[in-house]
Amino acid sequence: MKGIFRQVTLKTRITISFVLLMVGVMGVVVAAEQLDYDDLRAYVISKGLHGEALQIEGDITKGLQPSMKAGSRLYDSRSVPSTLLQYQPGYHNVEQPDVWHLLVFDLNGERYYLLQDAERYAYLEHVIDAYAAVVILFCIFCAFWIGRLTAARVISPITRLAEAVQGKQMPFPFQDARDEIGVLARAFAKHSDEAEQFLQRERCFAGDASHELRTPLAIIAGAAETIVHQLPAGSHLIASSERILRTTHEMQRQLACLLLLSRDPHGLVRTEILLNPLIEECMLRCEPWLERKPVALVLDAVGESRLHTNAELARSVVWNLVRNACQYTDEGEVRIVLRGGRLTISDTGPGLPPSIDPRHFERFLAGSQQSGEGLGLSIVQRIVEHLGWRMTVKSSDTGCCFTLDMSGAT
Repeated sequence: MKGIFRQVTLKTRITISFVLLMVGVMGVVVAAEQLDYDDLRAYVISKGLHGEALQIEGDITKGLQPSMKAGSRLYDSRSVPSTLLQYQPGYHNVEQPDVWHLLVFDLNGERYYLLQDAERYAYLEHVIDAYAAVVILFCIFCAFWIGRLTAARVISPITRLAEAVQGKQMPFPFQDARDEIGVLARAFAKHSDEAEQFLQRERCFAGDASHELRTPLAIIAGAAETIVHQLPAGSHLIASSERILRTTHEMQRQLACLLLLSRDPHGLVRTEILLNPLIEECMLRCEPWLERKPVALVLDAVGESRLHTNAELARSVVWNLVRNACQYTDEGEVRIVLRGGRLTISDTGPGLPPSIDPRHFERFLAGSQQSGEGLGLSIVQRIVEHLGWRMTVKSSDTGCCFTLDMSGAT
Protein backbone atom coordinates (compact mmCIF):
# COMPACT_ATOMS: atom_id res chain seq x y z
CA MET A 1 0.00 0.00 0.00
CA LYS A 2 2.84 2.38 0.85
CA GLY A 3 4.47 1.63 -2.50
CA ILE A 4 1.29 2.58 -4.33
CA PHE A 5 0.94 5.75 -2.27
CA ARG A 6 4.49 6.80 -3.18
CA GLN A 7 3.60 6.67 -6.87
CA VAL A 8 0.89 9.30 -6.36
CA THR A 9 2.08 12.82 -7.15
CA LEU A 10 2.26 15.48 -4.45
CA LYS A 11 -0.44 17.43 -6.24
CA THR A 12 -2.78 14.42 -6.12
CA ARG A 13 -2.01 13.77 -2.45
CA ILE A 14 -2.85 17.32 -1.45
CA THR A 15 -6.02 17.25 -3.57
CA ILE A 16 -7.15 13.98 -1.98
CA SER A 17 -6.48 15.38 1.50
CA PHE A 18 -8.63 18.44 0.87
CA VAL A 19 -11.39 16.31 -0.66
CA LEU A 20 -11.40 14.09 2.43
CA LEU A 21 -11.50 17.20 4.59
CA MET A 22 -14.51 18.57 2.74
CA VAL A 23 -16.24 15.19 2.91
CA GLY A 24 -15.79 15.15 6.67
CA VAL A 25 -17.03 18.72 7.07
CA MET A 26 -20.07 18.12 4.88
CA GLY A 27 -20.83 14.95 6.83
CA VAL A 28 -20.91 16.93 10.06
CA VAL A 29 -23.02 19.65 8.46
CA VAL A 30 -25.53 17.10 7.11
CA ALA A 31 -25.73 15.41 10.51
CA ALA A 32 -26.37 18.79 12.13
CA GLU A 33 -29.07 19.61 9.58
CA GLN A 34 -30.85 16.35 10.31
CA LEU A 35 -31.24 17.46 13.90
CA ASP A 36 -34.26 19.75 14.32
CA TYR A 37 -33.54 22.15 17.14
CA ASP A 38 -37.28 22.82 17.70
CA ASP A 39 -38.01 19.12 18.01
CA LEU A 40 -35.12 18.76 20.45
CA ARG A 41 -36.41 21.68 22.54
CA ALA A 42 -39.96 20.29 22.51
CA TYR A 43 -38.77 16.84 23.49
CA VAL A 44 -36.81 18.12 26.50
CA ILE A 45 -39.63 20.39 27.70
CA SER A 46 -42.21 17.65 27.21
CA LYS A 47 -40.16 15.27 29.31
CA GLY A 48 -39.91 17.90 32.05
CA LEU A 49 -43.66 18.54 32.00
CA HIS A 50 -44.50 14.83 32.11
CA GLY A 51 -42.22 14.38 35.09
CA GLU A 52 -43.92 17.18 36.96
CA ALA A 53 -47.35 15.86 35.91
CA LEU A 54 -46.54 12.45 37.45
CA GLN A 55 -45.73 14.14 40.74
CA ILE A 56 -49.00 16.12 40.62
CA GLU A 57 -51.00 12.97 39.84
CA GLY A 58 -49.46 11.28 42.86
CA ASP A 59 -50.45 14.16 45.12
CA ILE A 60 -54.01 14.27 43.74
CA THR A 61 -54.42 10.51 44.11
CA LYS A 62 -53.37 10.79 47.76
CA GLY A 63 -55.83 13.61 48.28
CA LEU A 64 -53.08 16.16 48.85
CA GLN A 65 -52.79 19.66 47.54
CA PRO A 66 -50.33 19.44 44.58
CA SER A 67 -47.02 21.25 45.25
CA MET A 68 -46.24 23.45 42.25
CA LYS A 69 -42.82 24.51 41.09
CA ALA A 70 -41.94 28.10 40.45
CA GLY A 71 -43.37 29.29 37.15
CA SER A 72 -45.95 26.44 36.98
CA ARG A 73 -49.72 26.67 37.11
CA LEU A 74 -52.31 23.89 37.34
CA TYR A 75 -55.90 24.25 36.14
CA ASP A 76 -58.80 21.82 36.12
CA SER A 77 -61.83 21.84 33.80
CA ARG A 78 -63.61 24.38 36.01
CA SER A 79 -60.78 26.88 36.57
CA VAL A 80 -59.08 26.68 33.19
CA PRO A 81 -59.05 29.88 31.15
CA SER A 82 -61.20 29.73 28.08
CA THR A 83 -58.17 30.21 25.84
CA LEU A 84 -56.82 26.80 26.89
CA LEU A 85 -60.01 24.81 26.40
CA GLN A 86 -59.19 24.24 22.76
CA TYR A 87 -56.13 22.11 23.51
CA GLN A 88 -56.38 18.34 23.58
CA PRO A 89 -54.36 16.01 25.85
CA GLY A 90 -50.63 16.18 25.13
CA TYR A 91 -47.88 18.77 24.93
CA HIS A 92 -48.52 22.16 23.35
CA ASN A 93 -46.50 25.33 22.86
CA VAL A 94 -48.59 28.39 23.69
CA GLU A 95 -47.24 31.66 22.26
CA GLN A 96 -50.08 34.10 22.96
CA PRO A 97 -49.90 36.45 24.69
CA ASP A 98 -46.58 35.16 26.12
CA VAL A 99 -44.63 32.01 25.49
CA TRP A 100 -45.90 29.13 27.66
CA HIS A 101 -45.57 25.38 27.63
CA LEU A 102 -48.78 23.42 28.19
CA LEU A 103 -49.38 19.78 29.08
CA VAL A 104 -52.99 18.57 29.03
CA PHE A 105 -53.71 15.26 30.78
CA ASP A 106 -56.70 13.39 32.24
CA LEU A 107 -56.82 11.91 35.72
CA ASN A 108 -59.82 10.09 37.28
CA GLY A 109 -62.16 11.45 34.63
CA GLU A 110 -60.99 15.02 35.25
CA ARG A 111 -58.96 17.04 32.72
CA TYR A 112 -56.02 19.03 33.99
CA TYR A 113 -53.93 21.74 32.37
CA LEU A 114 -50.30 22.12 33.53
CA LEU A 115 -48.87 25.44 32.32
CA GLN A 116 -45.22 26.50 32.62
CA ASP A 117 -43.55 29.74 31.50
CA ALA A 118 -40.63 29.63 29.04
CA GLU A 119 -38.01 31.09 31.38
CA ARG A 120 -37.42 27.74 33.01
CA TYR A 121 -36.08 26.37 29.73
CA ALA A 122 -33.95 29.34 28.64
CA TYR A 123 -30.87 27.24 29.30
CA LEU A 124 -31.77 25.15 26.24
CA GLU A 125 -30.85 28.05 23.99
CA HIS A 126 -27.39 28.12 25.55
CA VAL A 127 -27.07 24.36 25.14
CA ILE A 128 -27.97 24.63 21.45
CA ASP A 129 -25.50 27.49 20.94
CA ALA A 130 -22.82 25.49 22.71
CA TYR A 131 -23.57 22.54 20.44
CA ALA A 132 -22.99 24.75 17.39
CA ALA A 133 -19.70 25.93 18.87
CA VAL A 134 -18.65 22.33 19.52
CA VAL A 135 -19.42 21.44 15.90
CA ILE A 136 -17.31 24.35 14.65
CA LEU A 137 -14.40 23.44 16.94
CA PHE A 138 -14.65 19.82 15.84
CA CYS A 139 -14.44 20.85 12.19
CA ILE A 140 -11.41 23.05 12.93
CA PHE A 141 -9.74 20.19 14.79
CA CYS A 142 -10.40 17.81 11.89
CA ALA A 143 -8.96 20.35 9.43
CA PHE A 144 -5.89 20.79 11.64
CA TRP A 145 -5.41 17.03 12.02
CA ILE A 146 -5.78 16.36 8.29
CA GLY A 147 -3.47 19.30 7.51
CA ARG A 148 -0.79 17.99 9.87
CA LEU A 149 -1.14 14.49 8.50
CA THR A 150 -0.91 15.76 4.94
CA ALA A 151 2.06 17.97 5.73
CA ALA A 152 3.86 15.08 7.41
CA ARG A 153 3.33 12.81 4.43
CA VAL A 154 4.25 15.48 1.88
CA ILE A 155 7.25 16.96 3.71
CA SER A 156 8.69 13.68 5.02
CA PRO A 157 10.29 12.62 1.71
CA ILE A 158 11.52 16.16 1.08
CA THR A 159 13.12 16.27 4.54
CA ARG A 160 14.70 12.86 4.04
CA LEU A 161 16.05 13.89 0.66
CA ALA A 162 17.44 17.16 2.10
CA GLU A 163 19.18 15.23 4.89
CA ALA A 164 20.66 12.84 2.34
CA VAL A 165 21.95 15.74 0.21
CA GLN A 166 23.34 17.54 3.24
CA GLY A 167 24.96 14.38 4.58
CA LYS A 168 26.26 13.43 1.10
CA GLN A 169 24.59 10.03 1.33
CA MET A 170 24.93 8.22 -1.95
CA PRO A 171 22.86 7.15 -3.72
CA PHE A 172 20.08 9.63 -2.99
CA PRO A 173 16.72 8.11 -1.93
CA PHE A 174 13.51 8.26 -4.02
CA GLN A 175 15.35 8.25 -7.36
CA ASP A 176 13.00 5.53 -8.61
CA ALA A 177 9.85 7.41 -7.59
CA ARG A 178 7.58 8.74 -10.34
CA ASP A 179 6.29 11.79 -8.51
CA GLU A 180 7.83 15.22 -8.04
CA ILE A 181 10.12 13.90 -5.28
CA GLY A 182 11.60 11.44 -7.76
CA VAL A 183 12.20 14.23 -10.28
CA LEU A 184 13.90 16.32 -7.57
CA ALA A 185 15.99 13.37 -6.35
CA ARG A 186 17.17 12.55 -9.87
CA ALA A 187 18.02 16.22 -10.48
CA PHE A 188 20.04 16.34 -7.25
CA ALA A 189 21.82 13.11 -8.17
CA LYS A 190 22.68 14.41 -11.63
CA HIS A 191 23.92 17.73 -10.29
CA SER A 192 25.95 15.96 -7.59
CA ASP A 193 27.57 13.68 -10.17
CA GLU A 194 28.44 16.63 -12.40
CA ALA A 195 29.88 18.57 -9.46
CA GLU A 196 31.91 15.57 -8.34
CA GLN A 197 33.25 15.04 -11.86
CA PHE A 198 34.14 18.73 -12.16
CA LEU A 199 35.88 18.67 -8.78
CA GLN A 200 37.75 15.53 -9.74
CA ARG A 201 38.90 17.15 -13.00
CA GLU A 202 40.03 20.25 -11.13
CA ARG A 203 41.96 18.19 -8.60
CA CYS A 204 43.57 16.13 -11.34
CA PHE A 205 44.52 19.26 -13.26
CA ALA A 206 46.00 20.95 -10.19
CA GLY A 207 47.88 17.82 -9.25
CA ASP A 208 49.14 17.15 -12.76
CA ALA A 209 50.12 20.77 -13.33
CA SER A 210 51.95 20.93 -10.02
CA HIS A 211 53.83 17.70 -10.63
CA GLU A 212 54.68 18.57 -14.25
CA LEU A 213 55.98 22.04 -13.33
CA ARG A 214 58.01 20.95 -10.34
CA THR A 215 60.71 19.28 -12.40
CA PRO A 216 61.46 22.21 -14.78
CA LEU A 217 61.28 24.64 -11.84
CA ALA A 218 63.76 22.52 -9.91
CA ILE A 219 66.07 22.55 -12.96
CA ILE A 220 65.75 26.34 -13.30
CA ALA A 221 66.40 26.83 -9.59
CA GLY A 222 69.46 24.58 -9.70
CA ALA A 223 70.84 26.34 -12.75
CA ALA A 224 70.24 29.78 -11.24
CA GLU A 225 71.92 28.77 -7.99
CA THR A 226 74.91 27.44 -9.94
CA ILE A 227 75.16 30.68 -11.89
CA VAL A 228 75.03 32.75 -8.68
CA HIS A 229 77.91 30.79 -7.15
CA GLN A 230 80.00 30.74 -10.36
CA LEU A 231 79.74 34.44 -11.20
CA PRO A 232 82.73 36.48 -10.15
CA ALA A 233 82.31 38.93 -7.31
CA GLY A 234 81.02 42.29 -8.49
CA SER A 235 79.38 40.89 -11.64
CA HIS A 236 76.33 42.84 -12.77
CA LEU A 237 74.54 39.50 -13.42
CA ILE A 238 74.49 38.48 -9.75
CA ALA A 239 71.35 40.52 -8.99
CA SER A 240 69.49 39.06 -11.97
CA SER A 241 70.53 35.51 -11.08
CA GLU A 242 69.42 35.97 -7.47
CA ARG A 243 66.09 37.33 -8.67
CA ILE A 244 65.61 34.30 -10.93
CA LEU A 245 66.44 31.99 -8.05
CA ARG A 246 64.12 33.86 -5.67
CA THR A 247 61.24 33.89 -8.14
CA THR A 248 61.69 30.20 -8.85
CA HIS A 249 61.44 29.39 -5.16
CA GLU A 250 58.30 31.49 -4.91
CA MET A 251 56.73 29.61 -7.81
CA GLN A 252 57.56 26.30 -6.15
CA ARG A 253 55.83 27.45 -2.98
CA GLN A 254 52.78 28.67 -4.90
CA LEU A 255 52.52 25.34 -6.70
CA ALA A 256 52.62 23.54 -3.37
CA CYS A 257 49.80 25.78 -2.09
CA LEU A 258 47.69 25.21 -5.20
CA LEU A 259 48.12 21.48 -4.75
CA LEU A 260 46.99 21.75 -1.13
CA LEU A 261 44.00 23.89 -2.14
CA SER A 262 42.84 21.14 -4.50
CA ARG A 263 42.39 18.78 -1.55
CA ASP A 264 39.48 18.43 0.84
CA PRO A 265 39.88 20.94 3.73
CA HIS A 266 39.17 18.14 6.22
CA GLY A 267 41.99 16.07 4.72
CA LEU A 268 44.70 18.70 5.23
CA VAL A 269 47.57 17.87 7.54
CA ARG A 270 47.42 20.31 10.46
CA THR A 271 50.10 20.77 13.06
CA GLU A 272 50.89 23.11 15.92
CA ILE A 273 52.97 25.98 14.53
CA LEU A 274 54.55 29.11 16.00
CA LEU A 275 53.39 32.22 14.17
CA ASN A 276 56.23 34.48 15.27
CA PRO A 277 59.04 32.62 13.43
CA LEU A 278 56.79 32.18 10.39
CA ILE A 279 56.15 35.94 10.20
CA GLU A 280 59.82 36.76 10.74
CA GLU A 281 60.75 34.41 7.88
CA CYS A 282 58.31 36.20 5.55
CA MET A 283 59.68 39.57 6.63
CA LEU A 284 63.20 38.43 5.83
CA ARG A 285 62.13 37.27 2.38
CA CYS A 286 60.59 40.70 1.71
CA GLU A 287 63.86 42.61 2.12
CA PRO A 288 64.51 42.75 -1.68
CA TRP A 289 61.26 44.71 -2.13
CA LEU A 290 62.33 47.28 0.46
CA GLU A 291 65.78 48.03 -0.95
CA ARG A 292 66.40 51.73 -1.51
CA LYS A 293 62.91 52.60 -0.23
CA PRO A 294 62.27 54.63 2.95
CA VAL A 295 59.89 52.01 4.34
CA ALA A 296 60.08 50.53 7.84
CA LEU A 297 58.93 46.92 8.30
CA VAL A 298 57.79 46.52 11.92
CA LEU A 299 56.57 43.48 13.83
CA ASP A 300 54.46 44.17 16.93
CA ALA A 301 53.94 40.88 18.73
CA VAL A 302 53.39 40.13 22.40
CA GLY A 303 54.56 36.68 23.43
CA GLU A 304 54.53 33.54 21.34
CA SER A 305 51.36 32.75 19.37
CA ARG A 306 50.56 29.17 18.45
CA LEU A 307 48.06 27.96 15.89
CA HIS A 308 46.84 24.52 14.85
CA THR A 309 46.73 24.70 11.05
CA ASN A 310 48.53 23.75 7.86
CA ALA A 311 51.95 25.39 7.94
CA GLU A 312 52.40 25.79 4.16
CA LEU A 313 49.03 27.45 3.60
CA ALA A 314 49.46 29.72 6.62
CA ARG A 315 52.91 30.73 5.34
CA SER A 316 51.47 31.49 1.89
CA VAL A 317 48.78 33.78 3.35
CA VAL A 318 51.24 35.77 5.46
CA TRP A 319 53.81 35.90 2.67
CA ASN A 320 51.39 37.19 0.02
CA LEU A 321 49.99 39.91 2.28
CA VAL A 322 53.37 41.08 3.60
CA ARG A 323 54.95 40.95 0.12
CA ASN A 324 52.11 43.01 -1.42
CA ALA A 325 52.39 45.57 1.38
CA CYS A 326 56.16 45.88 0.91
CA GLN A 327 56.01 45.84 -2.88
CA TYR A 328 53.42 48.64 -3.25
CA THR A 329 54.47 50.87 -0.35
CA ASP A 330 57.03 53.46 -1.51
CA GLU A 331 57.45 55.27 1.79
CA GLY A 332 56.22 55.12 5.33
CA GLU A 333 55.67 51.90 7.24
CA VAL A 334 54.46 48.33 6.95
CA ARG A 335 53.27 47.22 10.39
CA ILE A 336 52.48 43.65 11.39
CA VAL A 337 50.53 43.27 14.64
CA LEU A 338 50.05 39.82 16.17
CA ARG A 339 47.71 39.33 19.11
CA GLY A 340 46.88 35.70 19.80
CA GLY A 341 44.96 34.38 16.84
CA ARG A 342 44.49 37.81 15.22
CA LEU A 343 46.98 39.13 12.68
CA THR A 344 46.85 42.66 11.23
CA ILE A 345 49.00 43.82 8.32
CA SER A 346 48.75 47.52 7.50
CA ASP A 347 50.75 49.76 5.17
CA THR A 348 50.94 53.38 4.02
CA GLY A 349 50.76 52.60 0.31
CA PRO A 350 48.26 53.85 -2.28
CA GLY A 351 45.58 51.32 -1.34
CA LEU A 352 43.93 48.78 -3.57
CA PRO A 353 43.31 49.75 -7.20
CA PRO A 354 39.70 50.46 -8.25
CA SER A 355 39.58 47.18 -10.18
CA ILE A 356 39.81 45.14 -6.95
CA ASP A 357 36.84 44.86 -4.61
CA PRO A 358 38.04 44.81 -0.97
CA ARG A 359 35.02 42.67 0.01
CA HIS A 360 35.63 39.90 -2.50
CA PHE A 361 38.75 39.29 -4.56
CA GLU A 362 38.02 37.87 -8.00
CA ARG A 363 40.84 36.48 -10.06
CA PHE A 364 39.51 37.94 -13.30
CA LEU A 365 37.20 40.92 -13.70
CA ALA A 366 35.87 41.63 -17.19
CA GLY A 367 36.99 44.97 -18.57
CA SER A 368 39.51 45.67 -15.79
CA GLN A 369 43.28 45.67 -15.87
CA GLN A 370 44.64 43.61 -13.02
CA SER A 371 48.08 44.09 -11.59
CA GLY A 372 50.04 41.43 -9.80
CA GLU A 373 48.37 41.79 -6.41
CA GLY A 374 44.99 40.67 -7.82
CA LEU A 375 46.04 37.06 -8.33
CA GLY A 376 47.94 36.99 -5.02
CA LEU A 377 44.94 38.28 -3.07
CA SER A 378 42.68 35.80 -4.85
CA ILE A 379 44.90 32.97 -3.65
CA VAL A 380 44.91 34.46 -0.15
CA GLN A 381 41.14 34.55 -0.10
CA ARG A 382 40.88 30.94 -1.28
CA ILE A 383 43.30 29.81 1.42
CA VAL A 384 41.48 31.78 4.11
CA GLU A 385 38.18 30.14 3.16
CA HIS A 386 39.89 26.75 2.89
CA LEU A 387 41.26 27.01 6.43
CA GLY A 388 38.06 28.41 7.93
CA TRP A 389 39.54 31.80 8.82
CA ARG A 390 37.98 35.23 8.42
CA MET A 391 39.60 38.19 6.66
CA THR A 392 38.51 41.83 6.61
CA VAL A 393 40.05 44.57 4.48
CA LYS A 394 40.06 48.34 4.81
CA SER A 395 41.48 50.27 1.88
CA SER A 396 41.91 53.98 1.21
CA ASP A 397 44.30 56.25 -0.68
CA THR A 398 46.50 56.35 2.45
CA GLY A 399 47.02 52.60 2.75
CA CYS A 400 45.54 49.14 3.32
CA CYS A 401 44.80 47.16 6.43
CA PHE A 402 44.26 43.38 6.29
CA THR A 403 42.98 41.66 9.42
CA LEU A 404 43.06 37.88 9.76
CA ASP A 405 40.98 36.19 12.46
CA MET A 406 42.46 32.72 12.86
CA SER A 407 40.92 31.95 16.26
CA GLY A 408 37.94 30.08 14.73
CA ALA A 409 40.11 27.68 12.71
CA THR A 410 39.59 23.99 13.34
